[in-house]
Amino acid sequence: MQTQQIFKVFDWLRFPLIVGVVFIHSFGTPFDYGALNIHHLSGMDCYNIFRVSISKVLTHVCVPTFYFISGYLFFKGLETWNVEKFMQKLKRRVKTLLVPFLIWNTISILNTLKGKLFHGEWSDVLAFFEDNGCVHLYWDCQMWNLDRVNWVGWAIPASSPYLIPLWFLRDLMVVVICAPVLYYVFKKLRIWGIVMFLLCYISGVFIPIPELSTMAFLFFGTGAYMKMNNINPLEYTQRWCYPFLAIALVTWMACTMLNGHETELGNLIYPVYVIFGVITLMNIAIYLVRNNKLQIMSSPLLSRSSFFIYLSHTILILPTCKKVSSVIFGQSTALQMTISYIAAPVMAVIICITLYYFLRRFTPSLCGILTGER
Repeated sequence: MQTQQIFKVFDWLRFPLIVGVVFIHSFGTPFDYGALNIHHLSGMDCYNIFRVSISKVLTHVCVPTFYFISGYLFFKGLETWNVEKFMQKLKRRVKTLLVPFLIWNTISILNTLKGKLFHGEWSDVLAFFEDNGCVHLYWDCQMWNLDRVNWVGWAIPASSPYLIPLWFLRDLMVVVICAPVLYYVFKKLRIWGIVMFLLCYISGVFIPIPELSTMAFLFFGTGAYMKMNNINPLEYTQRWCYPFLAIALVTWMACTMLNGHETELGNLIYPVYVIFGVITLMNIAIYLVRNNKLQIMSSPLLSRSSFFIYLSHTILILPTCKKVSSVIFGQSTALQMTISYIAAPVMAVIICITLYYFLRRFTPSLCGILTGER
């Protein structure tokens, strides 16, 4: 019964988490807004604070929570190490992770090149591949946070394939391949293995390769450790839930005022917020599921469409929704910009769900290939 409830909570979380991811990628306009002014608080200041609090802080618990769920589910059946089961799981992830990763990155590249391909501008097509490093398009052609450093002064830039949201899938595949290492670490060090990854995540000190994400290793590893040791995350996260909630709220507000993790002090507080924010999010989900609140979140359509929303929303859909919402609601006042900021990702999610519904109904085979047969 406890196991069923754990999976029920995980299923309930999928759709709200992916909506949060869409909000991360939809920051509104203007993209550059300067320093937050918390003293004057004009209409524009309130708008900027609101969107920073949502897109740059609050929703940043979504990806770590996905890692945690993935780690817990991957180690289901691997509580005792079994090479055959590991290889079966790895083979399954080729279909559910690698194939969609390659397909959707290719779709994004073709979407960018469609005009040049249609007009036969082959020199421009070749220049595009040369500029992006050819095979790097599928791994790390996009780079950002080049000036961010960890506690010892090492640069810790972030990277992604051409379709930027796929950095999560790439890092997830890397940590899945490293599952035997995680198992060995947790068997030898037990809880101290989690402490080690926790310190690495907070300090940013880890193997200096962008694809080896401290976030992935900490949260995927925590889920793996709990499953390996048959620890019920529903009970574990509810211990000290109110102090954890207080810490999450305080650090959320602090990170908002410090512009997320884009300032030196904000970068120090940010991982603390993420850790306690994930715990608080789990506690909220547990409460709502146990009390049968917002049951629509567990509907098969919303849960199953979440992966499709993640893969597809930044290709034409979200950019178009941003333009449409700006036209419909206007950009003349802070209130109009706030409404437009909220409306764009909501519109994008609705469109993605609709597309998924028709794909699954009329072309189930194609839908299965695009979403890894989920």
